[in-house]
Amino acid sequence: MTEQEQQTVNAYTRTQAPVCIGRFQVAMPQQLTLGYSTITVNDARISAKFTSRQMFQRFIRERREELANTATNDERDQPYLKKVHNIDPDTVIFDRNEAPHMPDAARVLEGYRWAGLTLFMVEIKATDVADDRYTDMRASLATNKPDRLKQVEYLLQNLHPRKAHEIPDTPGLCFEGGFLAGGADEPIPGAALPFREETVAMTFIDKAHRDVYLHLLVDSTISTETTLLDRSGDAESVLQSDNQFSILRKGDVSLQGVEQAEEWLGTLTTRQNVTGNQFLLEANSQQGSAQKPLISMKLMNGEFSLVRNNHPTLDGASLTDAEAAGLWDAITRSFQARANAF
Repeated sequence: MTEQEQQTVNAYTRTQAPVCIGRFQVAMPQQLTLGYSTITVNDARISAKFTSRQMFQRFIRERREELANTATNDERDQPYLKKVHNIDPDTVIFDRNEAPHMPDAARVLEGYRWAGLTLFMVEIKATDVADDRYTDMRASLATNKPDRLKQVEYLLQNLHPRKAHEIPDTPGLCFEGGFLAGGADEPIPGAALPFREETVAMTFIDKAHRDVYLHLLVDSTISTETTLLDRSGDAESVLQSDNQFSILRKGDVSLQGVEQAEEWLGTLTTRQNVTGNQFLLEANSQQGSAQKPLISMKLMNGEFSLVRNNHPTLDGASLTDAEAAGLWDAITRSFQARANAF
């Protein structure tokens, strides 16, 4: 690196602080802020939002009214809102039709819980063919709504508020605004599978250079027959038509608490039609379990994230190859399994 490039990397690294992602943690520069986050556990989508109890109660009241007033295309599928399960004063689950145009055998369980100035939501699809008009469907489709109801209630009761840079020291999953307690080997009551399927994704965007972003995915549902480097040859063959393409580095990576990891660092023409970088890291490629989930990281330099809209024209990538690689190394080498996470 030149002296200027080292100064750029130092500006990132001196502000690094631990960030919890699923059952892992990584030291993230403060200049990279969270722009997107999602979590799914055994087909249930989970989210958290900061709110007061008064606003929570107002939201529940208005949501109930909205669902109760929703009409269906077929009169036989009325009412749209089938039942309200009031678990306790701060926990409610709506049993509703999946959509106005669909038969009411297709349901959605929409659960909410307020705790510690945080509104948690858990949503999952369910099936109910108990009505006599679905008799013929029962040979191929079973009612699972009671089980899914147990699953939603369990998840809601195990969700806890979490501050952005708080690193828990107990088993569970971190996501934006919350923490789902539970060991990786603990089954979830009512879930379709006896083991956990966990997916957490986060995108961090450089607030000073919006064409620099890092996407991280931890997914226990994915396993591949090949590793990142096994597949890289095909990608490189395609990229040969790009006059700006070159490989900066590729090979094995050592990450604390992770058995197998590989990286691929390249220079190429980005979607913004400038010369920039795409860096990839993949770990546990052939595992695919809650104990050893697939870990995927991608750093882009010279390309705006799809999370952000209305981007200005880009004249060139914000970072040089050396600066991007320095930032990449500082972040990826800090990635590790969180203590007592599993």
